[in-house]
Amino acid sequence: MTRQLRWGDASRMDSAEQGRQQILECALAAMIELGPDGFAIDDVARRANISRRTLYRYFANKHELVQAVISSENAAFFSAMQQQLSAFEDNFERYLEECLCFAVRYRDQHRGGFHQGYLAKAASPEVFAYILEDIAPLWQQVLAGPFEACAAGHGGAASLADCVALVSRLCLAYCLVPAEEAQIRNQVRLLLHLAA
Repeated sequence: MTRQLRWGDASRMDSAEQGRQQILECALAAMIELGPDGFAIDDVARRANISRRTLYRYFANKHELVQAVISSENAAFFSAMQQQLSAFEDNFERYLEECLCFAVRYRDQHRGGFHQGYLAKAASPEVFAYILEDIAPLWQQVLAGPFEACAAGHGGAASLADCVALVSRLCLAYCLVPAEEAQIRNQVRLLLHLAA
């Protein structure tokens, strides 16, 4: 029996942005369920009820699709984080605590968390590298103002790039191996105390 596709065997989706968003949502579901290496383009097309040909109009290959899903999820995460942390911008140490605690709360509120779901499925070093590369500008945007104010007050010796590298890795670690907020706060304070 042949499958009835929503837009026909090779037709385009009604709205390019709606179509792209639907494909990303279906790819995310496949990545969470099967891992980034475990799903096929056919899995996503089937979930979206479209043909492979239609999917390839939006994404040239699986690698491009995985990167688009990661970028989309990271953008949503950082947008929500920035909204939640604005009250702590004057206290960088507290801001860092809140960044990491927010990451764990966000993970808990979103299907066990995007990062938890797909990274736990034996993500390849290539996927980890892409995530860290992709989120660096987003972390810079979130951390720049509070970090620069703190660095200026302490002689400006620290590097924003080093801070971004450290915080992004800590955030991923806490998403993979969550801790209670009190533990996170104590661990961040210990790290900052040792660095002082």
